[in-house]
Amino acid sequence: MIRLFNILRRQSTTAWIVILGLAVRLVYFFPIAHRPLASDAASYYRMAADLAQGRHFIPFWPPGLPLYLAMTFKVFGASESVARLAMLPIYLVLSYALYRLSLSLASEHAAGNLALLPLSFAPGMICASVEPTTELPSAMLLTLVAYGLTCVKTVQSRNELKRAEVSTISLLLGIAIGCLVLLRPASLILLFFAPFYLAWRTKIRLSGLVVCLIPAVMVLAWIGYVRHTTGQMVMINTANAKNLYYGNNSQTPLYRTWWQGSHHESESNLAPEALDPLAQQTKYSKLAREYIGQHPGLFLLRSLNRVCVFFAPDTYTGASAIEVYGASKPIGMSIIALDSAIYFIAAIGSLFYLASLPGLKLSCAASRQHVMGDRQIRACLLLGLVLLYACPYFIAFSHPRYHFPIEPLLMAASSAFTLPFIQGTPQVELGMVRKRRFALVAAITLFLAVQVEFVVILARAGLV
Repeated sequence: MIRLFNILRRQSTTAWIVILGLAVRLVYFFPIAHRPLASDAASYYRMAADLAQGRHFIPFWPPGLPLYLAMTFKVFGASESVARLAMLPIYLVLSYALYRLSLSLASEHAAGNLALLPLSFAPGMICASVEPTTELPSAMLLTLVAYGLTCVKTVQSRNELKRAEVSTISLLLGIAIGCLVLLRPASLILLFFAPFYLAWRTKIRLSGLVVCLIPAVMVLAWIGYVRHTTGQMVMINTANAKNLYYGNNSQTPLYRTWWQGSHHESESNLAPEALDPLAQQTKYSKLAREYIGQHPGLFLLRSLNRVCVFFAPDTYTGASAIEVYGASKPIGMSIIALDSAIYFIAAIGSLFYLASLPGLKLSCAASRQHVMGDRQIRACLLLGLVLLYACPYFIAFSHPRYHFPIEPLLMAASSAFTLPFIQGTPQVELGMVRKRRFALVAAITLFLAVQVEFVVILARAGLV
């Protein structure tokens, strides 16, 4: 173990892991380069091509990824290969963000390198790095948000922090959240937390205001562009109302609430289509609200199922290998098993990380006030980001693929817990874990029950 630790603590190891991860992605890219994009990736590609050619339209899909691809097309030309290769720089930025986040949690280069291993070599991460979908960019931006927030240390006065440092963090958070909102509009929910957290920790109120203003300017710029080119006022895109309806109508499955969203061939049976996209958006929103109001019990049951599904094992990469790229079923199932194992280890490791943190300390015997240290605050921060990011998917429809962006956060937390065992100094962590073993066992049991439930229900439906 000590030898492994000495290898992981080298900064040169970081470069090798990232470079090998990049090489694996290129090896994966060349055999599929001639194959057409499918599903959401094809839709994002078409929207990006329309933007690059200056066409005017009311956006159904969120604009974040298409805008990035359109800028790439302006430089290298529009093609599906260019769209796929344009995802590789996102993998590199995500690697940097994850490394820095892990370093802030454990203060050891080995922790960053340990977290980079699953990011670089997990099949799901490799696939997302060469398919133009929103999963990898969302993971990159959410990890940047987490890294920016963990950079802020506890201060007693504003003089303890350099204003230049606070300004840099504010700009990073503002731009990251702004891009994330354009990528996935439900991420607006982060603005209810990040600005207030930053203002509280830095004691500089202006820092929180900057985090709010930058996303507002970015979103309003896109809304203004659509208004100028189409004459219509669109709040980012029109898909959200339809997604809400997919997850809340009389034909929505109680557990597989994502089903109608991934099987558009049946949508004509759901409701009559309106010719005008904005009228269609209004119609779907109204139908969904009415159904929820008439069936609150079913809404709560589906929401509970959506929570479970969000944290279930992801089958997307293996299923795509079979259905889109013609891989054999044993290969596809092996990919699903490997991705599930990596996710399982990261999630369980994160639970152990939370359980291993020191308890709250008393600031003084007289006041009896509980004070959290930086480690506890950062742990609560990661947990809060995971829950905040996930919450919107508990209302519309949910799929295990949607937990992809939180996986790097789990990898960082898991690596922080694992590091002392590689160093040979796990005594403190194990001591705290023993004190919380009942809560930890309960959390792990619940997590395992979610995994088993998902597999059983899909097996009964003949989907595995």
